This record gives sequence, structure tokens and C-alpha cells, in this order.
Amino acid sequence: MYEYIDRIEARMAEDERDMLRRIWEPTVVGVPLGDSRRDICILPDGEIRSYELFHPIESEEKPTPLAYLSSVDGGLSWKKHYARGIMHSCTYIEDADLYVTAVGERNGETGLWVYRSKIGPDDDAPEVQKLSDYLHFDVYLPKKSAFGKRIWFTTQRRGTGEDSERLFACYHYSDDFGASWKSVEVTRRDGFEIVFPHKGMRWSIRSGMEPYVEELTADCMVMMIRSPHDSFYLSRSHDGGESWSEPEPSTFYGTNTTPFMLRLRDGRTVTFWNNTKPLAEQNLRIADPPVANGVVIGRYEDAFTNRDAAHAAITEDGGKTYLGYREILLNPVRANADFRYVGDPTSSFDKSSHQFQAFELPYGKVLVSVGQNAAARRMLIFDVNWLYETARREDFLGGLKNITTHTYVKSISGSYIREVGNGHCAWNRAQNAYLMPDPNGGHTEALYICKRHDPRMFNDIGGAVWNFPASARGRVSIEVKLVEKQARFAFADRWYNTCDPYVTYSAPFWFELDVADIGSDFVRLDFDFDTERGMASLSVDGSHFFNVRMNADCPTGLSYLIAQCATDGDSAGFYLRLLEKTAR
Repeated sequence: MYEYIDRIEARMAEDERDMLRRIWEPTVVGVPLGDSRRDICILPDGEIRSYELFHPIESEEKPTPLAYLSSVDGGLSWKKHYARGIMHSCTYIEDADLYVTAVGERNGETGLWVYRSKIGPDDDAPEVQKLSDYLHFDVYLPKKSAFGKRIWFTTQRRGTGEDSERLFACYHYSDDFGASWKSVEVTRRDGFEIVFPHKGMRWSIRSGMEPYVEELTADCMVMMIRSPHDSFYLSRSHDGGESWSEPEPSTFYGTNTTPFMLRLRDGRTVTFWNNTKPLAEQNLRIADPPVANGVVIGRYEDAFTNRDAAHAAITEDGGKTYLGYREILLNPVRANADFRYVGDPTSSFDKSSHQFQAFELPYGKVLVSVGQNAAARRMLIFDVNWLYETARREDFLGGLKNITTHTYVKSISGSYIREVGNGHCAWNRAQNAYLMPDPNGGHTEALYICKRHDPRMFNDIGGAVWNFPASARGRVSIEVKLVEKQARFAFADRWYNTCDPYVTYSAPFWFELDVADIGSDFVRLDFDFDTERGMASLSVDGSHFFNVRMNADCPTGLSYLIAQCATDGDSAGFYLRLLEKTAR
């Protein structure tokens, strides 16, 4: 099942091989034609294709044909072609010299079908087999077992009758290369309880399960399930997927987003997900402007505030422990003042860095397709060993590309509101922090964070969020110049919004400093943490200042710094000149 990796390498020129070898950190190589999830397929000769999966909405009498991007140099460059046939994105099964795919719609009818072909993506008359009359959607591409001939794919099924408000995670498998299929359904605990800091319902009715299954070991498969709660749910199977355990909350944090897992040729597994925390739900019954009743009761979402950072982590021991928890992409338009309208709505209503698909490439590289809408989605390549780094430094010489600095403008909220065009579940954005000339002079810049009342904004909190390689122990150093009042620093195991007023409610560590503590010149803060002991210490310019006790569970270690100007009233805030995480 990994033969394609050698064939990709074989068709590359030597300079192309060298270019691929040199890629280390996530590097953008293209923009997919359609939202990520199942757009990419790899042909037996090593050609990589990324398909546009749906026709754009057009007023022309003769619509533009579907298209795909093709790469014959290991994903380094892409050329657009018109798509032929009806197979399109599919999986090549080497053992049977057969292409297989599954679809949830055919000729305007909903259900579930499997296509098989000896020709491939361009086949216009594949063998067709109908598996279900029920509505199945978010259909993943079939996968082949690394330990046998079983192939499988997953879907979510919409319930009917009394179950019409529920979704079911479905695992479909075949032991005869798709000639016949069996299906297994996995249920989950539904519902969402309003618990402070929430004051309203989160999207929890028909909010999606979007299950994804991967083999961690020869006798353990894991199903990762999207959830309206604060973490993904995991279900396990030890019989090839014929039965599944009751789904349980995991340490993969994330809300109403879609995961993906990739088993590498050497047995390691990389997980892709949004390790992010949305803002607490507001009291939607008194929202101004008002939201539709479906949003109030949790059938739809008001705004996605946790889809701007995409992450990856790797396991070597079958999922017992993971390393990395690193951002592989920050939404390119995350701070856009016209976020609700940027990007053509015919491309996608959502504009996010969630939904993934990934394949292994030669030389330990990974190709990832991630995101929704042409404004935000990207294809990127990185070296899997980049996930093993333990240190990171940010001096802002590369600008703000590695920092989250946006807050939200008060905007219309809700799902697919025709009157406001392309503003599906989205709020407009504004920068929350800016690079300014270093107040100490010279030709360098520092990140300036302050707090000013602006009635146009969601709230007045200023802040910035920075990711570093996860660890249970380590040191985070900060060069800070406090101008007025207080600076708040929180250390967490997931991404937070810069303007989140409840960071201290759930972050494992946090503290505040004011001018009386550290003066108004640049000082160096060294935060030495040990999540296994549940303690940390803070030093200022090399002298111990105080200890900090951990106030929330942190099983994955720390991977985020959140810096906020969250004091009462306006404040001239503070400057950040250096952020650095080192092993200890």
C-alpha cells in the first residue's frame, strides 16, 4: 500500500528530489480547487491529483467542467486540468489493480454508493454498487489495511423518524476488494449542557460526527469522532472494525471540527486536528443583532471561533503518547477585516483551516490538504521529523506569520443567512496587536499589545497567542516591556482566542505582572514549568520571583503562550520583543 511513495520518487528529476529533501517546516505548495477532506488521490505511476469535488454555483448556461490539479514532481508544483469520467478522487488498491471510491449522491439522489474501476479516475462507466438508501455524507476515501486485504471507509448517516435529529458514525468494510460490504454504526452521547462560562447553547443538534478510522497497530483501530464538546471522542476496535467500544472523550481537544490520521510506512501515526478552544457561548436569546431560533436551540452555529489554527502530532507507540502538538497552518485570512465576504461563496461558505487529508511522500515528508474556501485552504508539505523539535524562537523578524493576533468585530451571526451573502457562521476580524518600532530605539520592531475601548469590537481585550513544541517540562522566556497597568500571561495545552475573557478559567498556568513588580523597562521573564509536578516558577532577569501552581489538568504538556492586556479600563499595555521555548 506504500508502493506509490517509491514511484513518486522514481519519476522526479534529481533537482526536484533535492528540493523535496530540503523542505523542513510546513511549506505551502498550492491551493486546492475544493475543500479538503477527500480531494487528493495518488495514481500507481506516482502522479498526485487534487480534485474539485463539486460544481461551482454558476449562472452560465454551460457550466465550467470539474477540474483537478496534477503534480508529477512529488507535490512541489501543480497544473490544472479538466476532469473526465465520474470516478474522480479514488483509492488505488495495489493488490487487486483496482480503483475504489464511495459517494453519497448520484444523479441527484442521496444514499450511499461504491464505485470500482480498472481504469481509474477518468472512468465514465465504473462498476456501481448501492449500499444504502439512507442519506450518508462526509464520505471519506477508502483505505487499505497495512496488515491484510481489508479495505474500509467512513461516513456519517442522518437519522430518520424519531432519530431525524441524530447523526450516526458509520464504518463500512470489505474483505473482497469492494465486491461486497458490511456496515457498522457507532453512536455517541448527544446533547450539550450549558455550564459556565457558557451562557447559551453550542451547536450540538445534528452537529456532525465525521468519523475517521486508522490502524494504530495490527490489532487496534481507532475511530476519531467530531464532537460538540471540548474534545474529540475516540472509539477502538480490536477485530478490524467489526465491533467498536463506547466512544469516550480524548485528550485531543477541539470542538465541532474534523480530524484525520495518517499511518506512515514505518508504523508511526500522525494525527491532524484543530487543537483549539472556541469562545464561550453567549446568551443567544438576547443577542444583538438577533440570531435565528435554530442557533438559539443549538441546531446551528452562530460563529466559528476555533477554526483558524491547524495542528499535527505524532505517536510511535500506538497512540499511548504523542509528540508535537504544533501548528502546521494558521488561516491566511484570519485577521481580515472583511472576513465574512473574502473568498467567493461559490468556492465555499466556510473559510477555515479545518478538514484534512494527508499522504506520505518520499524522504519522510508529508503532503497535507487543509481548509475550506480558496481564501483559506492550502496544500503544504513538511518533514515529519519537524514534529520532534523541542525548541522554538520568535523574534518577529518574519512579521506575524507565526502569531495569532486577531479579535472579532461585532457581526451578523448564523448559518447560511441569504440576506448577508457569504457570511456563514463568521465574524469579521481586526488585529489585536501590532508590530511597532522598538520603544528602545534601533531598527527592530516589537509586538505591541494594549487595551482601548472600541464599541465595534467583540470586547476590549488585547492579546497574542504563540505555539511552541509541546512538553511536560521546559522553559518559556519572554522579553517584555510593561508600559501601564498589568500584563497577563497564560500557558496552555491548546490554542485560545486572543480576546477570550475566560483564559484563566481553564489554562493550566497563568499569572499577572504590573509596573510595580517589574518596572517599565524591558525585562526577561523565565517561566520554568513541570506539568507532572504541577508547579512552575517565574524569574525576572535571572532572579526568582514567585512560583505558580497548576490549576487545570494538562496530560499533553504545554504548547501555548497567551499574552493579554485584560486589565480594567484602558491601558497602554506592553511590548513583547522575544518569545522563546527551550527544553530544560
